[in-house]
Amino acid sequence: MRLTVLGATGGIGRLLIPMALDQGHQVTAFARAPEKVTSNGAGVLHSHQDLRVVGGDLYNVRQIADAIRGSDAVLSAFGPTTLRRTHLRRDFGRNLVQALRQTGVARFIHVSSAFCFNEGGLIYAVMTNTLFRNVTQDHRDADNEMAQPDLAWTILRPPRLLDGPAKGKLRIFDGHLAPGMTITRADVAAFMLQEAVTPRHVQQFVGLSS
Repeated sequence: MRLTVLGATGGIGRLLIPMALDQGHQVTAFARAPEKVTSNGAGVLHSHQDLRVVGGDLYNVRQIADAIRGSDAVLSAFGPTTLRRTHLRRDFGRNLVQALRQTGVARFIHVSSAFCFNEGGLIYAVMTNTLFRNVTQDHRDADNEMAQPDLAWTILRPPRLLDGPAKGKLRIFDGHLAPGMTITRADVAAFMLQEAVTPRHVQQFVGLSS
């Protein structure tokens, strides 16, 4: 498959690229700092015959469109780390949808947050209304921008992301929070690739945990 990874230098994006290449996919890695595209920090992958590294701005519709044109699926691992009030995720979602429509690419998989579900009991309620209030609102706004009826979207809502190897045993719930408080980034990346190859959760908000 021809896959484009957005947010290619982030925690999930860095894992997606070598995984996808190992599976024989053609990968376009789109990043603001393309020189940082590496395989788990082990070395630059620019020379891989099936990898195209593109530098650009995730808030520039034309640049996103140039990167994703001809893709079978777009894998979005973009996620700013700030806790302050921001519209970065929402604006990115809006730009991505425009680029998808301009290029005729319908299929994309995006990583959001478990906080976007109105579930989880007291602990989740406290966190989404205090420390993570701004992050949660921006995620929800982005999800609403992306969940368009004319696009084949899958939006993942995992809980706390951890480093470490994939465990491979996932709990997957369409439309609901998955039980469990953590999941590894490697497991999320592996699920994204599996869903790209074999779509089973199109137009679903997917609760995902390990």
